[in-house]
Amino acid sequence: GTDPLPPNRLEVLVGLKDYNDWKEKITKQELLIRMRNDLEAGLPGARVSFSQPIMDNLSEAIMGTIADLAVFVSGNDLKVMRQISNEILEIVKDMKGASEFGIEQEADSPQLTVRIDREAAARYGINVSDIQQMVEAAIGMQRIDTLYEGPSDIPPKTPARFGIVVRFSKDYRSSQRAIENMPIISPKGERIPLSELAKITLEDGPTMIFRQEGRRTVTVRTNIRGRDQGGFVSELRKKVQEKVKLPDGYEVRYGGQYENLARVGTRLAMVIPLTIVIIFGVLYLLYKNLKYVYVALACIPLSLVGGIYALLLRGYYFNVSGGVGFISLFGIATMAGVLFVSRTNHLLHEDDEISVKEAVKKAAVIQLRPMLMTMLLALLGLIPATLASGVGSDVQRPLATVIVGGLFSALLLVLTVLPSLYLILVGEREYGRARSQSNKGSDDSYPPFSYIDTLPLEEYQVESSQEEDDFPGRKTNSKSTKKKTTRKKR
Repeated sequence: GTDPLPPNRLEVLVGLKDYNDWKEKITKQELLIRMRNDLEAGLPGARVSFSQPIMDNLSEAIMGTIADLAVFVSGNDLKVMRQISNEILEIVKDMKGASEFGIEQEADSPQLTVRIDREAAARYGINVSDIQQMVEAAIGMQRIDTLYEGPSDIPPKTPARFGIVVRFSKDYRSSQRAIENMPIISPKGERIPLSELAKITLEDGPTMIFRQEGRRTVTVRTNIRGRDQGGFVSELRKKVQEKVKLPDGYEVRYGGQYENLARVGTRLAMVIPLTIVIIFGVLYLLYKNLKYVYVALACIPLSLVGGIYALLLRGYYFNVSGGVGFISLFGIATMAGVLFVSRTNHLLHEDDEISVKEAVKKAAVIQLRPMLMTMLLALLGLIPATLASGVGSDVQRPLATVIVGGLFSALLLVLTVLPSLYLILVGEREYGRARSQSNKGSDDSYPPFSYIDTLPLEEYQVESSQEEDDFPGRKTNSKSTKKKTTRKKR
């Protein structure tokens, strides 16, 4: 096909039956291990690896390999690069987690080389191009004409076209001696054997020359199983620097699917802190008080604990899908913190006699039901994604696992840890003394407790008069009305 790989590689598309029809309920990874072991046992010397069709095509077109990790050795001399690649391959074999490793480009194979003697060709009056054309026609194929088949007056009115090629019979091209005796016709009509005009030798040469950025490259590839790619590459870099000596002009680079993961990891390292900073700024604009912001943001580490433990329990490593899951989790967890802080501030604002300790207890009880409903709804919706095994499940499972684990820990910790944290940061307030000081002094001595805007006194009185008109026989609590009026003035 169009794959940039040597012709000795065979690709087979295998379709799996429905999981319910499997005789053994094993995982996909266990199935791949069994298939690889059986194939390599039945085909001695063969190396077997597995991939998905779309991923395979994209990886080959973009990165030149389908492996998790590719070590590119670049330079000028293929023999030196091959030696360096063999040293790196020996290091990879002894590393934990290395699987399906090997050198992408195959070793040199015998090749028949024809070097034309220009002086001898000139003595016979034969052009070099004529010799090349004859060798091409004899050993390979040369197109000389086109055969048209079918009438041209019947739609699609284009006859089928077939190329006509010429080639020597097998007896005249099957051995080196036969090629040496190949006749070349001179301008005088003489039949000159090819051995008189060229030097024909059998030499070892590369079956494929792979280039990256215009430089010759030999690739050492390996898949990584049972450990994270970042740790594997860091260990390999260290060992290569210690054990492999690179001559001048030679370079070792690391790529493959790891290259894409490293690039996305760099972006996530910028996006995740930026997300937290934006959330911090929005909360500060909301509360105008850093203490409340810290309490609301405390939900992020509380949910982070659950997300990390969920990945460890499922045996997943941090990847792009998991990073997106953490970003989504931060928003959901922050929402829970905002609801708790807002409810606590609202209680403190509504009742001037309540203490902070009583307010956080009451807020935790009030927020239990809405938070439980919100988080359980998300949990129940994402649990099927964490257990999915169909097409595309490899991408969605880490994301769903992070969110489910994070929401579960947030559900348990937000209503237990946040009240204590709020009490520690805000502390108890002497509201009676604060109220008396605010009556004597300015309004700045009484700190705000909520972002909720209060109605002006005039609007509140209008609402009270409307209630009396609607219910003239109802007895109004004058003490409560007086307390509310005093609060609105403040």
